[in-house]
Amino acid sequence: MRLGVDVSEHQAGLDVSGFDFVIARTTDGTYRDACFSTFAPYATSAYHFLRAPSEGTTVEEQVAAALEVLGGLSLPMWLDVESAELSLIDVRSAHHAFTAAGVDVAGVYVNAWFWRRHMLLADPSEFGALWLADWGDNPVVAPPAAPDRPWPAPLGLPRPAVWQFTSRGIVDGVEVDLDCAL
Repeated sequence: MRLGVDVSEHQAGLDVSGFDFVIARTTDGTYRDACFSTFAPYATSAYHFLRAPSEGTTVEEQVAAALEVLGGLSLPMWLDVESAELSLIDVRSAHHAFTAAGVDVAGVYVNAWFWRRHMLLADPSEFGALWLADWGDNPVVAPPAAPDRPWPAPLGLPRPAVWQFTSRGIVDGVEVDLDCAL
């Protein structure tokens, strides 16, 4: 099992060089993450927090902002699907806009409840792999510890490629989301 971390400006200054993989945020809507460039040399993929157009920016504007932050780097992009206003059409639009711009979409980041409730049981594999947020009792974890429970198998969803098993990881005194992949 490989241990990874997903990071944004909330973890500014964190040394991520010891992780097996790093997923760095480019954007939240059209907001550009100020620390992406510091994490980019270690990033194996990136993520964009997708906002619904009703929150103030179009999907096209968001993708343009993420592409600007990527600056030509060839990193697969995860679509972070958490905004309750999002529709399946919005997610499809973002997927299409990234792929049309030549950016591979790695898949979607989501928790099972949200996907079932807001994406109407659509098959997430339409967008690539599944990065599943499934924290259980959300333990405080310090690397190199790995989750002490079985790999999640959420009803109605494919097997996750990446599992975010806690939002309470502690690395050098900084709280992080910790992930694992097979």
